[in-house]
Amino acid sequence: MNIALIKRLPWKVISLLAFAFVLLRINTMCWWIAHEPEMPEEVKKMKSF
Repeated sequence: MNIALIKRLPWKVISLLAFAFVLLRINTMCWWIAHEPEMPEEVKKMKSF
């Protein structure tokens, strides 16, 4: 193996893991943000005060 390849390999692995982590967080957070539970009628009545 080439020495330059061995020196770059850990950085490539770290960057791939970081990219995978970002993709995981984006996909899980989008559902969190987009989900808005329906408001009960009692709460809607209390807002009118």
